[in-house]
Amino acid sequence: MKMKWSALNKGILISFVISALATAPRFIRLNKDDLQYLFNHFMYLFVLTLMYWILSQAFVYKKKKVILYTAIFLLLSGLISIFYQLILEAFFGDFRILYSDFPLIRDLNEKKQLLMLFFRGILFSAIIYFIVFYLNLLYEKQHALTEIEQLKKEKLEAQLDSLKQQISPHFLFNSLSTLRTMVTDESSKVYINKLSNVYRYLLSLSDSNLTSLKEELDFIESYLHIVKERFEEAIEVSVNISAEALQLQVPPLVLQLLIENAIKHNVISFEDPLKIEIFDKEKMLFVRNNYQPKSSVEKSTGKGLQNIKKRYEYLSEQEIEIAVKDDYFTVKLPLL
Repeated sequence: MKMKWSALNKGILISFVISALATAPRFIRLNKDDLQYLFNHFMYLFVLTLMYWILSQAFVYKKKKVILYTAIFLLLSGLISIFYQLILEAFFGDFRILYSDFPLIRDLNEKKQLLMLFFRGILFSAIIYFIVFYLNLLYEKQHALTEIEQLKKEKLEAQLDSLKQQISPHFLFNSLSTLRTMVTDESSKVYINKLSNVYRYLLSLSDSNLTSLKEELDFIESYLHIVKERFEEAIEVSVNISAEALQLQVPPLVLQLLIENAIKHNVISFEDPLKIEIFDKEKMLFVRNNYQPKSSVEKSTGKGLQNIKKRYEYLSEQEIEIAVKDDYFTVKLPLL
């Protein structure tokens, strides 16, 4: 929610209103000679309440030890009330009259007058503290409601996108199944079968944030069969994964994104084949390829790697590592 006023303007307005309300009762016995007194009284309280508001900004937003911080705020406010009065009296002798019309104050000794100033500070600061605390609650509530509405909107958009994406794959998947029964060539049947496996896996991920590494590698095996039909021996992929790592999880399609990224940005030829290694070490999954960037390639948007980074931040708060060293491009993915 965009704030129309700055925080300082809020403090000035709150201090103005409280000072005006505290000064208002003195209009009942107003005469011409009291106008200057009323103005001085208002300014006296305005500066004091504004100081309380500024002090409240250091305490009211604390989420822990709220009672302790509130008590410290009120104690400091009482002391500020005393020192504020004493400083003004030292420079302006007439300022003593600004609190002399409090009931019975003329009958109190100096110690009790200071005590009254202390409790007056607590009273005024408590009002300021409550107002700031209440306004902060309203802001947080409005902010939370805005975030909830935004999440609902994003969820609805994601559901619509998912529905759109599922209509075409289901049709294609059924068509591939029919096509497989029609062809007689064995290599074509294998290709169609691998393509069907790819789409079957994609359809199974509609609401999945994580998948086992074993399932991801099974999908990659079918995906690589399709890729190799295009590049043949110009691309080599080796997979060396421990049995323990197969039971761990990764965000779905991360391996496909990294392989696709390597194919997009590197030279692939029979003379200089693209070599991709997939292996694990200490609960980390490594995807490494020999770094032979194309001399001319469309400018990378970085969306693939950025997508993987955000998914890991969302799912585990762990970060992926990307490095280019010794003619190798390496991405390290935490196994979850």
